[in-house]
Amino acid sequence: MSLFTSSPEGPLAMARLRRVSAVARIFCLAAAALMAFGTFWLWRDPEQLAAYARGTIGVSALPGSLSERGYWLALAIGFVPAGLFAAAMLRLASLFGRFGRGLVLEEENAQRLVRVGWLLTAMGAATPLARALQSVALTFDNPSGQKQLALTLDPGMFGALAAGAALVAFGLVLKEAVRLADENQSFV
Repeated sequence: MSLFTSSPEGPLAMARLRRVSAVARIFCLAAAALMAFGTFWLWRDPEQLAAYARGTIGVSALPGSLSERGYWLALAIGFVPAGLFAAAMLRLASLFGRFGRGLVLEEENAQRLVRVGWLLTAMGAATPLARALQSVALTFDNPSGQKQLALTLDPGMFGALAAGAALVAFGLVLKEAVRLADENQSFV
Protein backbone atom coordinates (compact mmCIF):
# COMPACT_ATOMS: atom_id res chain seq x y z
CA MET A 1 0.00 0.00 0.00
CA SER A 2 1.50 3.32 -1.03
CA LEU A 3 1.09 6.13 1.48
CA PHE A 4 1.60 8.89 -1.03
CA THR A 5 -1.21 8.53 -3.53
CA SER A 6 -3.81 10.60 -1.71
CA SER A 7 -1.59 13.16 0.01
CA PRO A 8 -1.37 16.69 -1.48
CA GLU A 9 2.32 16.64 -0.49
CA GLY A 10 2.75 13.20 -2.13
CA PRO A 11 5.59 13.88 -4.59
CA LEU A 12 7.67 15.78 -2.01
CA ALA A 13 7.08 13.15 0.65
CA MET A 14 7.98 10.40 -1.80
CA ALA A 15 11.19 12.19 -2.78
CA ARG A 16 12.14 12.51 0.91
CA LEU A 17 11.34 8.86 1.51
CA ARG A 18 13.51 7.86 -1.46
CA ARG A 19 16.45 9.94 -0.19
CA VAL A 20 16.24 8.69 3.39
CA SER A 21 15.78 5.10 2.24
CA ALA A 22 18.72 5.34 -0.15
CA VAL A 23 21.01 6.66 2.60
CA ALA A 24 19.83 4.01 5.06
CA ARG A 25 20.30 1.31 2.44
CA ILE A 26 23.86 2.48 1.75
CA PHE A 27 24.67 2.39 5.48
CA CYS A 28 23.29 -1.14 5.78
CA LEU A 29 25.28 -2.34 2.78
CA ALA A 30 28.40 -0.63 4.16
CA ALA A 31 27.89 -2.29 7.55
CA ALA A 32 27.64 -5.72 5.92
CA ALA A 33 30.74 -5.08 3.80
CA LEU A 34 32.71 -3.73 6.77
CA MET A 35 31.85 -6.80 8.83
CA ALA A 36 33.15 -9.11 6.10
CA PHE A 37 36.23 -6.97 5.45
CA GLY A 38 36.93 -6.54 9.18
CA THR A 39 36.76 -10.26 9.79
CA PHE A 40 39.27 -10.98 7.01
CA TRP A 41 41.47 -8.08 8.13
CA LEU A 42 41.60 -9.32 11.73
CA TRP A 43 42.51 -12.87 10.80
CA ARG A 44 45.25 -11.94 8.33
CA ASP A 45 47.44 -10.21 10.92
CA PRO A 46 48.91 -12.50 13.62
CA GLU A 47 49.46 -9.63 16.08
CA GLN A 48 45.88 -8.36 15.78
CA LEU A 49 44.60 -11.92 16.05
CA ALA A 50 46.63 -12.51 19.21
CA ALA A 51 45.30 -9.28 20.75
CA TYR A 52 41.75 -10.25 19.77
CA ALA A 53 42.20 -13.75 21.20
CA ARG A 54 43.46 -12.38 24.51
CA GLY A 55 41.15 -9.39 24.83
CA THR A 56 37.89 -10.46 23.22
CA ILE A 57 37.87 -14.25 23.24
CA GLY A 58 39.63 -14.49 26.61
CA VAL A 59 42.44 -16.87 25.67
CA SER A 60 45.52 -16.29 27.80
CA ALA A 61 47.67 -19.26 26.75
CA LEU A 62 48.31 -18.61 23.06
CA PRO A 63 51.36 -20.36 21.66
CA GLY A 64 54.01 -18.35 19.78
CA SER A 65 52.52 -19.57 16.52
CA LEU A 66 49.07 -20.95 15.99
CA SER A 67 48.52 -24.35 14.45
CA GLU A 68 47.12 -24.21 10.96
CA ARG A 69 44.20 -26.44 11.99
CA GLY A 70 43.32 -24.22 14.98
CA TYR A 71 43.62 -21.06 12.91
CA TRP A 72 41.29 -22.22 10.13
CA LEU A 73 38.77 -23.73 12.52
CA ALA A 74 38.63 -20.56 14.65
CA LEU A 75 38.31 -18.44 11.49
CA ALA A 76 35.41 -20.55 10.22
CA ILE A 77 33.66 -20.36 13.59
CA GLY A 78 34.10 -16.57 13.61
CA PHE A 79 32.20 -16.29 10.36
CA VAL A 80 28.99 -17.57 11.98
CA PRO A 81 28.13 -14.41 14.00
CA ALA A 82 29.71 -12.20 11.31
CA GLY A 83 27.57 -13.91 8.66
CA LEU A 84 24.42 -13.49 10.73
CA PHE A 85 25.13 -9.77 11.11
CA ALA A 86 25.88 -9.36 7.40
CA ALA A 87 22.69 -11.25 6.49
CA ALA A 88 20.67 -8.98 8.81
CA MET A 89 22.16 -5.86 7.23
CA LEU A 90 21.52 -7.14 3.69
CA ARG A 91 17.89 -7.91 4.56
CA LEU A 92 17.54 -4.48 6.15
CA ALA A 93 19.01 -2.88 3.02
CA SER A 94 16.42 -4.76 0.97
CA LEU A 95 13.68 -3.47 3.26
CA PHE A 96 14.88 0.12 2.81
CA GLY A 97 14.85 -0.51 -0.94
CA ARG A 98 11.15 -1.38 -0.69
CA PHE A 99 10.53 1.77 1.36
CA GLY A 100 12.30 3.80 -1.32
CA ARG A 101 9.88 2.44 -3.92
CA GLY A 102 6.94 3.62 -1.80
CA LEU A 103 6.07 0.17 -0.45
CA VAL A 104 5.71 1.05 3.21
CA LEU A 105 2.67 -0.33 4.99
CA GLU A 106 2.82 -3.86 3.65
CA GLU A 107 2.73 -7.19 5.43
CA GLU A 108 5.83 -8.30 3.50
CA ASN A 109 7.79 -5.47 5.16
CA ALA A 110 6.62 -6.58 8.59
CA GLN A 111 7.76 -10.13 7.85
CA ARG A 112 11.14 -8.86 6.61
CA LEU A 113 11.58 -6.78 9.74
CA VAL A 114 10.83 -9.82 11.92
CA ARG A 115 13.46 -11.81 9.97
CA VAL A 116 16.04 -9.06 10.54
CA GLY A 117 15.21 -9.13 14.24
CA TRP A 118 15.65 -12.89 14.42
CA LEU A 119 19.00 -12.66 12.60
CA LEU A 120 20.27 -10.06 15.09
CA THR A 121 18.97 -12.13 17.99
CA ALA A 122 20.72 -15.19 16.60
CA MET A 123 23.94 -13.18 16.22
CA GLY A 124 23.74 -12.03 19.83
CA ALA A 125 23.19 -15.61 21.00
CA ALA A 126 25.81 -17.13 18.67
CA THR A 127 28.61 -14.73 19.56
CA PRO A 128 29.46 -16.08 23.05
CA LEU A 129 29.16 -19.65 21.80
CA ALA A 130 31.40 -18.89 18.80
CA ARG A 131 33.99 -17.23 21.03
CA ALA A 132 34.00 -20.22 23.39
CA LEU A 133 34.51 -22.57 20.45
CA GLN A 134 37.23 -20.31 19.07
CA SER A 135 39.07 -20.44 22.40
CA VAL A 136 39.07 -24.23 22.17
CA ALA A 137 40.17 -24.18 18.51
CA LEU A 138 42.98 -21.69 19.11
CA THR A 139 44.41 -23.75 21.98
CA PHE A 140 43.53 -27.20 20.62
CA ASP A 141 47.12 -28.04 19.71
CA ASN A 142 48.65 -26.54 22.86
CA PRO A 143 50.48 -28.91 25.19
CA SER A 144 48.47 -30.62 27.89
CA GLY A 145 47.48 -28.18 30.61
CA GLN A 146 47.50 -25.18 28.28
CA LYS A 147 44.26 -25.84 26.43
CA GLN A 148 41.45 -23.42 27.25
CA LEU A 149 37.73 -22.94 27.14
CA ALA A 150 37.02 -19.25 27.68
CA LEU A 151 33.52 -17.89 28.16
CA THR A 152 33.15 -14.16 27.57
CA LEU A 153 30.16 -11.85 27.54
CA ASP A 154 30.13 -8.22 26.55
CA PRO A 155 27.52 -5.46 26.26
CA GLY A 156 27.52 -5.74 22.45
CA MET A 157 25.99 -9.21 22.65
CA PHE A 158 23.26 -7.99 24.93
CA GLY A 159 22.73 -5.00 22.65
CA ALA A 160 22.31 -7.30 19.65
CA LEU A 161 19.83 -9.44 21.59
CA ALA A 162 17.85 -6.37 22.67
CA ALA A 163 17.89 -4.82 19.19
CA GLY A 164 16.82 -8.12 17.65
CA ALA A 165 13.99 -8.55 20.14
CA ALA A 166 12.85 -4.96 19.54
CA LEU A 167 12.81 -5.47 15.77
CA VAL A 168 10.87 -8.72 16.10
CA ALA A 169 8.33 -6.97 18.32
CA PHE A 170 8.15 -3.95 16.00
CA GLY A 171 7.68 -6.23 12.99
CA LEU A 172 4.82 -8.04 14.71
CA VAL A 173 3.20 -4.72 15.66
CA LEU A 174 3.66 -3.46 12.08
CA LYS A 175 2.03 -6.63 10.76
CA GLU A 176 -0.99 -6.00 12.98
CA ALA A 177 -1.08 -2.31 11.96
CA VAL A 178 -1.12 -3.30 8.29
CA ARG A 179 -3.94 -5.74 8.96
CA LEU A 180 -5.94 -3.04 10.77
CA ALA A 181 -5.26 -0.49 8.02
CA ASP A 182 -6.44 -2.97 5.37
CA GLU A 183 -9.53 -3.75 7.44
CA ASN A 184 -10.32 -0.04 7.90
CA GLN A 185 -9.76 0.59 4.17
CA SER A 186 -12.29 -2.09 3.30
CA PHE A 187 -14.98 -0.23 5.28
CA VAL A 188 -14.54 2.97 3.27
